[in-house]
Amino acid sequence: MQFYDRQKEMDFLRGLKGGFFVAIVGRRRVGKTRLINEAFPERIYLFVPEDKEESMTASEWSEEVKRHIPMPESRSMTEILDFLFRSGNLVFIDEFQNLGKVRKGMVSDIQRLVDAHKENLRLVIAGSYVSIMKKMLTDSRNPLFGRVDFIIKLKELEFPVVTRMLRDMGYGIKEAVEFHSVLGGMPKYYEILEKVRGNPRRFVEKMFIEEPAPFRYEAEVILRNEIGSEYRNYFSILEALCLGKNTMSGMSDYLGKEARSITKYLDFLINDYELVQRKVPVTEDFRRSKMGRYFIVNPFFRFWSYFVYRNISILEEGDAERAKEVFRMDFDQYVSKHFEELARDIVRNFLDYRKVGSWWNRRGDEIDIVALNEKKKEILFGEVKWRNRPVGWNVVEELIGKKDLVQWHNEERKEKFLIVSKSGFTKKCLERMESEGIMHWDLKDIERMVAGARDA
Repeated sequence: MQFYDRQKEMDFLRGLKGGFFVAIVGRRRVGKTRLINEAFPERIYLFVPEDKEESMTASEWSEEVKRHIPMPESRSMTEILDFLFRSGNLVFIDEFQNLGKVRKGMVSDIQRLVDAHKENLRLVIAGSYVSIMKKMLTDSRNPLFGRVDFIIKLKELEFPVVTRMLRDMGYGIKEAVEFHSVLGGMPKYYEILEKVRGNPRRFVEKMFIEEPAPFRYEAEVILRNEIGSEYRNYFSILEALCLGKNTMSGMSDYLGKEARSITKYLDFLINDYELVQRKVPVTEDFRRSKMGRYFIVNPFFRFWSYFVYRNISILEEGDAERAKEVFRMDFDQYVSKHFEELARDIVRNFLDYRKVGSWWNRRGDEIDIVALNEKKKEILFGEVKWRNRPVGWNVVEELIGKKDLVQWHNEERKEKFLIVSKSGFTKKCLERMESEGIMHWDLKDIERMVAGARDA
């Protein structure tokens, strides 16, 4: 598949001079290996499996090195690395977090070699499991603490890049929104889509529901490798969140556990694995607010929690038709929440507001988009609709009716409004919005904006 985006990372890596030690951290499937292979085509690639003895791994490394340069016989991984670090060749160690499973003390050996060959060292390491790699590199008790020159956190591809990938495959903006709600910005999954093809709904049914369902256990395997033996506690929290139980009390009630007993699991999902995020109404102080809600921020894991994990008994019984029925009934509702997130991102990137989020209160009132510009005392209220009929003026009236609920410079602020609609607007609604200066976006507008962003 064509290599997309990552130009800033490529420029940085290719611009490095002299000796360096770089770590690339990020989720599995986010494209770490592809990035390094594109940036350094002449690298010596050393893969660290998690289930092989050191002698077997050393043998495989030795064969790989000999493909590039002559090398004396070496019996250990440490000897091979010592030779490579001395030689000044660029070395790429992939799945670095597995070194401790191959042999205890291996990371300490690398620390000694890094210190000994600092002048000649040209080393890049990458690891799939974010929390483990973070601890290996940033925990002062770890041998490699302070040795890495640069840590690059590789994030998912942004939505404008995903739309370009999908456009090149022949998909439009509606399909881009739906695919992104399932696959997020993970490049590997779009490589698979390029081979499998199909519209978003058919793709989901083939990959998650119908046997052999190659994606059904993808998220589960990734999470189990990261989380370990207590995975069920984490999975239960994700299930609660995808069902809308996104307050501490809501999770506690749903799981039948005291809030304090789930705190450590939630903290891991937020701070270590960065899979869950706490959000507050945009007008609230993040640290002081008691209105916090928790959300799964990765689309792939959110989709898996919503459609796979909570329906796993149906899937494992082999009742594909029933599973498809559940999916078809709920998919539009699921995509609508994702569409709200994309709309907020577009406001953040294209309009002049410093803070962008959503808003809610304890009575149950909610506004999809609230954006603030403190300097101008300007506030934007937005409503987002993912449905198959055009939006009428009643939607605008409802949004305007909620504006005074938001307490923020109410006596002096300048108010603006935005309606975002998958299926456009009725003629009367469009005419009235035009006359009253109310912003409105349909999918074509969004496509133009993201096309401009990806081509900039």
